[in-house]
Amino acid sequence: MADELQGLVVEDEFLVALDIELMLQESGGAVVGPIGDRASALRTAQDGGFDRALLELDLGGEPVTAVAETLLAQALPMIFCTGYQAGNLPDRFAGAPTLRKPFQAGDVGAALRTAAGDGTT
Repeated sequence: MADELQGLVVEDEFLVALDIELMLQESGGAVVGPIGDRASALRTAQDGGFDRALLELDLGGEPVTAVAETLLAQALPMIFCTGYQAGNLPDRFAGAPTLRKPFQAGDVGAALRTAAGDGTT
């Protein structure tokens, strides 16, 4: 990626969040977060300061839907990271890339490019 991207990381499991943070950095990005709870993630999504987001679908039993809705309203690319099936996503998010845990750094880079719509993998 030519310009350094600013990626919001929303993940409630500390070690997984650190792995995602490292993967994002290895893919040429800087990290906003990681954030592990829905209320903080929603505030950060509303405040901005990033150009993409990697979102865990479930934060301590709470769906991340409100955060995703905020990003969608701002036309910000998002990637869902989950241990669940991608079919659990509401239809309005069907076009967003989904990384199924566990995933590799290369998977994050490819998903970031897909989310940005640059057409490369």
